[in-house]
Amino acid sequence: MRCFSFSLLVAALLQAGCSYAGQPLNTEALDAQQRFLQKSVVQTQFSAVVRVYSVSSVAIANSPNMVWHIYRAEIITPIRGRQRGDISYAMAVEKGEETVIPEEPVLLTLCVNNDDALVADFYWPGTGAEFAVTPALIQVAQLAAASSDKGQSQFAMCD
Repeated sequence: MRCFSFSLLVAALLQAGCSYAGQPLNTEALDAQQRFLQKSVVQTQFSAVVRVYSVSSVAIANSPNMVWHIYRAEIITPIRGRQRGDISYAMAVEKGEETVIPEEPVLLTLCVNNDDALVADFYWPGTGAEFAVTPALIQVAQLAAASSDKGQSQFAMCD
């Protein structure tokens, strides 16, 4: 495996004129998104490209205005953490918020769920945990995972 610095990877991608979601290249937005993805991969226990196939809602105990959306997804491209199979992850939302299943695969960064009361493998750490699937973003995520500390036990985005 060849190792590259993150800044060299970003420079190469920008020089190649990469864009995402069919949008014209916006180097400020792309740089910020790539930096945030890199940070998210390093600061969570799980990252992968997944295909979400179902979602259900479950009440949150002692919180009448909130519910858990429990998503189920198939791992397509593992990046960090579990390498294959299906996963479930929980997202706390306001009661009545619509459940949405993405039409296309997404790149997720998630935290391991250690709460036995919540029936999900992982939980959503907050805004910025889902990214579009593009070659450039997958490369950034894979590089961040490869350079992360394999013995890491503290994850800033996770409780």
